[in-house]
Amino acid sequence: MPRFFVDGPPSGQYLLGGENGRHGAKVLRLRPGETVTLCDGQGSDYPSSVLEASPEGLLLQIGEPVPSKGEPPVRVTVCQCLPKSDKLEAVVQKSVELGAWEIWPIESARCVVRWEGKSVEKKLARLQKIALEAAMQSGRGIVPRVLSPAPLARAMQTACQEGDALFFYEGGGQGLRSALTQAGDRLFVFVGPEGGFEPEEAALAQSLGARLLTLGPRILRTETAPLAVLAAIMYEKGAMEGCAR
Repeated sequence: MPRFFVDGPPSGQYLLGGENGRHGAKVLRLRPGETVTLCDGQGSDYPSSVLEASPEGLLLQIGEPVPSKGEPPVRVTVCQCLPKSDKLEAVVQKSVELGAWEIWPIESARCVVRWEGKSVEKKLARLQKIALEAAMQSGRGIVPRVLSPAPLARAMQTACQEGDALFFYEGGGQGLRSALTQAGDRLFVFVGPEGGFEPEEAALAQSLGARLLTLGPRILRTETAPLAVLAAIMYEKGAMEGCAR
């Protein structure tokens, strides 16, 4: 069923205009009697039926809201140190599909890429659009935010204050499964850039209260690691059982 995000809870007869409405009318060729789902971006879905289709969009009859089934029982912020090329776009897209709550680009010592000046806003806008499209495709109840880049130390302090910080370090550490049995449902996942984390960064993370973790003997690429972690977290938290518990 086609799915569209809207601003605020819709009700009654609702005109879905703009890009979404035109896409539904012209590309999907939705016609009266067909059904769509509107999502308020706050975790509620609104089953709706098409009353009219026009060049301006779709006139819908809004049904009663139901809780979105696409939200997991755990909130995970993916703290991805800035990678090279377009790898961050792939991380954002797949992280949203897997159930991430937020994606936070991080600046660490070995990052080759640096975001500076006017390009930051443009890059964030593109990543947020990717997050929106992934949320629509995967049936999410929210559109995960892509936060502005932050230095590793500041992000680590925030993570340790607001939840459990899981710091994945190639130097070794605790296993993910055992860590999840001790952690709560607000998690921050830290993944290094192509060159990994500096030992001093791992020491800082540990001093602030983060858990130093390992993903086993295989070295994963920077764009692979957060996806492997997210999949493991969602499995352990019961978010891959058809519906979140």
